[in-house]
This record gives sequence, structure tokens and C-alpha cells, in this order.
Amino acid sequence: MTNYSSRPARSVRTTDAFTRSVVSALDAGAERLPYRITHRLQLASQAALAAQTAVLETVEANVFATVHAGSGARGGHDQPSLPWRLLVTLLPLAAIIAGFMAIADIGDALEADETAEIDEAVLTDEVPISAYADHGFGVFLKNNRP
Repeated sequence: MTNYSSRPARSVRTTDAFTRSVVSALDAGAERLPYRITHRLQLASQAALAAQTAVLETVEANVFATVHAGSGARGGHDQPSLPWRLLVTLLPLAAIIAGFMAIADIGDALEADETAEIDEAVLTDEVPISAYADHGFGVFLKNNRP
């Protein structure tokens, strides 16, 4: 049976050993390079670092400008005024409460209509005696309308 758990560790050790051998070979080769080449490499490295710093500063400036964009359109304020925030918060809440109240009123009106129909049927004696004892009395009345 093959032990698969040791393969990644062995692979990491092999990769680390290879990396160390490449680094040591490059260091040994760099020591043998002539001064003109090492000087040019040093200048190129400094130019690359300077260019990278310039790019990072540009990116930071763009991010800063993007984050603060639009603040002048509101008079330099970062947040809307308190009345505006209250309106934006309370208006949807008031709409939801009004919707629930309307649903409750409609439900009450429908229940009152059903009760009125049952009362009308009972008062006009259109209901057989056995219907009074039945649990589905309201259904019976709805199905046997004149």
C-alpha cells in the first residue's frame, strides 16, 4: 500500500533543495561577473524599484481620489444630513406598517362579510337543523346559496 501523505512533504523538500542549489549557483556566478555588468545590473535594479515606487504612488493617488470623489457634490460633507437619513430610514418602515394594517383591515372586512352571510342565513331560516351541529357550517352555507 502506498503512503500518499509523505509525497507532498517529499515534494516540498525536493523543491526547497532545488531552490537552494539554484540560489547558490546564481550567487557563485554573480561573484565571477565583471564589474561593468554588476554595475549595470545594479543601475537596472534601482531604475526598476524607482518605476515600481512611481506606479504605487500613482495607484495610491487614484484610489484616494476615487474614495473621495463626489464629496464636493454634497458640499464637502461625507454623510447626508440627519433629516435625510431619518426620512430614508423611516419612509420604508412606514410603508411596511401601512401595508400590514391594510392587510389586517381587508382580513377583518372579509371575516365580517362571512359572518354577516351566516347570520343572514340563520335569521331567514334557510338552514336545515342538522347544519347547526356540523363543524363545516360556514362551508355548507357558502355552497348552498340561493
